[in-house]
Amino acid sequence: MSSPVKGLAEMENELVKFLFVDAQDALKKVITIMLDEPSTREVLGRFVAQVNRSLPFLLMNDYRISYATNSLQRVEVLKRILTPGNNQL
Repeated sequence: MSSPVKGLAEMENELVKFLFVDAQDALKKVITIMLDEPSTREVLGRFVAQVNRSLPFLLMNDYRISYATNSLQRVEVLKRILTPGNNQL
């Protein structure tokens, strides 16, 4: 990682530690609810998209973990959120 990007990632990490007890677990639960409950998918999708605008490294890390553990449904949901201009969930 380049120095400015690494610095941003470290600052985001400090913010996430302040905001969440366990950010990865909270994000995992939100996406699981999105996959299981179609009635809440749109609202939670907007929430996760807002989180991504504010904390982009958090979602990228979750995508990396989901891809590595072969969680294909999670990978697809995260791809849709992380793709610019794609608002379809």
